[in-house]
Amino acid sequence: MYSNTNTLDIVKSILSVGPRGLGTQTTNIAAIINRPDQESDTELRHREPYRDDVALGEELNERLIAWAERLGMYEGHLDYLRKCNFGRCVMLTFPFSEDRERLFFAGQANVALFGVDDYFVDDERAGVTHDMVGRNLSLCMSAIDEPALTPFYNEATKKGLDHPIHSGLHEYIANAEKLGTPQQVARLRHEDMCLFVGMCHESSWRMNKMISSVWEYLGCRQMNGLTTCIAMIDIVEGYELSHNSYSHPKVRQVVKIAGLITVLVNDLVSSKKEEEAGVNQFGIREAIQKETGCSFEQAHRAGIRLHNELFRIFEDECAKLMVYATPELRKFLIGVEGWIAGNYRWHITSDRYSGK
Repeated sequence: MYSNTNTLDIVKSILSVGPRGLGTQTTNIAAIINRPDQESDTELRHREPYRDDVALGEELNERLIAWAERLGMYEGHLDYLRKCNFGRCVMLTFPFSEDRERLFFAGQANVALFGVDDYFVDDERAGVTHDMVGRNLSLCMSAIDEPALTPFYNEATKKGLDHPIHSGLHEYIANAEKLGTPQQVARLRHEDMCLFVGMCHESSWRMNKMISSVWEYLGCRQMNGLTTCIAMIDIVEGYELSHNSYSHPKVRQVVKIAGLITVLVNDLVSSKKEEEAGVNQFGIREAIQKETGCSFEQAHRAGIRLHNELFRIFEDECAKLMVYATPELRKFLIGVEGWIAGNYRWHITSDRYSGK
């Protein structure tokens, strides 16, 4: 007769490889049983991407470069945009879609929204002035949700939104309207506008050379993160997660934690890029260091622990939802897990951040 310990070891052995097949590398008993007892403070916990199709990534990337060139985005800097490799990003982060048009749509969103950051918020080399961030982002809101005015001023608005990034945002949303339902498009607009509010929040830190408290920093970064990309998973995969499901408090919790996990990866691998751009450093490490008085290295390790703790919470809450999830919610949660895995791989391999 086996002891309880031996029984658990046998179960762990059986489940160590997890289930197999499309969409099965998910938060389940295998993933939870086989995770470490104590989270690392030196390595960001992650899963291997569920797809790494280099050729597909290159195909999508070249199409996105052609699109950006047509609109005039990153004019004179297309080589940099190519190295960012947003085609590879969407190939990795939306692994359960083979539909080129839907993947291209996700790539449009990435290029346009990261372009907002580069042109209007983050990079002084692109002419960013911090006192204009609020105005610039308000105009971006008009690009994704056109004002309803008189015919004369509707036309004036179209002429006034003349920056290539405005055109990119407009085309991305127009494509969302073709591929998704009205509620899905409304969801994207909502998440995009939360993103812009978070960007405005950060601009006040830059203008005042301010390092916020950790709680304030995390709340801002949860808005100013990658949730807007996660919110389009069902559009890219070709189904609809209902508004009631997406907005359910427990689902919302999982989505927000996933967004924060992915943006902490961004934080912890992009400091070199931020320094080169002349950006005042106010990331998670700086916030922890100021609040606790620890060294920068200790703050870095604390940032990793925080990421890994959030990852564990995400897995636990996802597993609870899986018990009673509808087929659409189950697909969506699996998609979120795939997005997190692909996001990590893209960040550590994209020249935008790692230089590798």
